[in-house]
Amino acid sequence: MTPKSSFAAALLLAACTSVAEPEPEHVTAFEGALVFDGETFQRRTLCVRDAVIIDCPDVEAVRRVDLSNHYITPPFGDAHTHHFDGPYTLDWHTSLGLESGAFYAMTMTAPTRGVQQIRDRLSGPGQVDVATSLGGITGADSHPSEIYEALALGIRSYEDQVSRADEIQNSRLQEGNAYYVVQTEDDVRETLPRLLKEDPDHVKAFLRKSDRHAEGYGKWGPGGGIAPELLTLIAELTHDAGKRLAVSASNLSDFRAALDADADILTHLPCYQDSAADPDSPYFDVDVADDCLISDDDARRAAEIPMVSTIILTEWAKDRPNDLVSWERQNLQKLRDAGAPLAIATNAYGSTLTPGLIAAFEKDLMPAPALLRLATMETPRVIFPNRAVGCLDVGCEASFIAFEGNPLNDPKFLGRIGYRLKDGEPIETPERPT
Repeated sequence: MTPKSSFAAALLLAACTSVAEPEPEHVTAFEGALVFDGETFQRRTLCVRDAVIIDCPDVEAVRRVDLSNHYITPPFGDAHTHHFDGPYTLDWHTSLGLESGAFYAMTMTAPTRGVQQIRDRLSGPGQVDVATSLGGITGADSHPSEIYEALALGIRSYEDQVSRADEIQNSRLQEGNAYYVVQTEDDVRETLPRLLKEDPDHVKAFLRKSDRHAEGYGKWGPGGGIAPELLTLIAELTHDAGKRLAVSASNLSDFRAALDADADILTHLPCYQDSAADPDSPYFDVDVADDCLISDDDARRAAEIPMVSTIILTEWAKDRPNDLVSWERQNLQKLRDAGAPLAIATNAYGSTLTPGLIAAFEKDLMPAPALLRLATMETPRVIFPNRAVGCLDVGCEASFIAFEGNPLNDPKFLGRIGYRLKDGEPIETPERPT
């Protein structure tokens, strides 16, 4: 085409009243892959411009990426992590997330001062997008104070933490930073504004076998937590501030207290963790069915609120007592039957979703398409409900992961990601050892 004819074509395009096609030099077409639609994989070309998925234009895209023999899904979401807690660990936690394909994370308690130093690096290309709760609301002598005070004192090994328990219990170095203590309604009304002033993305509150709170059960041991009667006020103040409330639960009474308060998220299901494995542990406790199994009515109420219940997949990678596995299967089935929302998570420092997710597939936690949909579509939307994430439709954010084989047929491919796109830009990660 001559310069004169090119100029004439440009004038004609400018005069046209229809919406112009995207300029080809700004479009990338990802071709040859099969794309997850929530049930199965279908061959489809994905076109991206300005970090958004668009309709593929009729013009030739200047940049084409061949993803033949790859299987594309939205990135994973991790709805309960304690990563992204400060500047010294940020690069490590970011690399764990990007390498494993978990581009969205929900931090459930971290030191406020540490997080505030890195919040400008918790979103965007090359970063994991993180919603964070900052310090958690708990009771006196209660979890997670024993963890954060031990770390503040430099006491890291389990043996040292047991031998120096009194020193840890008496320390208050992290109060008002990694955790906030409330014991009365006046405490709640004074403390919540202080926490909310730090602008958490959501608020985290700890319940630990709340039906036994009045007897002092769990203080400086399994957890303690807040008095359950304070949870409704915490929820009201949290919701009035436009924030969501996430509640840590240990048993059925905690689950129901969260329902009564119209909590938005339950950070793990009742009895998700084997607390009876070590009789010498201060966390030792033997769970029974009456403390662990939700009812059909509980599940219905969770669906109506709606309250998200979080599955801790790192526990599914372990050998657990048959009773715990059976109870969790029953609880999940009731929640799914009722249409209650779910999410997946790690809740294990230094871990990724991959081993637990593979184990969940292998142990038939739920049908494979439903589990993959939960991991890649539903959980990201739990973390960022007001964003176009967890989808691969026109208008969705241009982020995805491409597996080297079909994970619905073989879950090992969940750990074999051949291509990663975050906010329209490819993510380079270290080569995996062969």
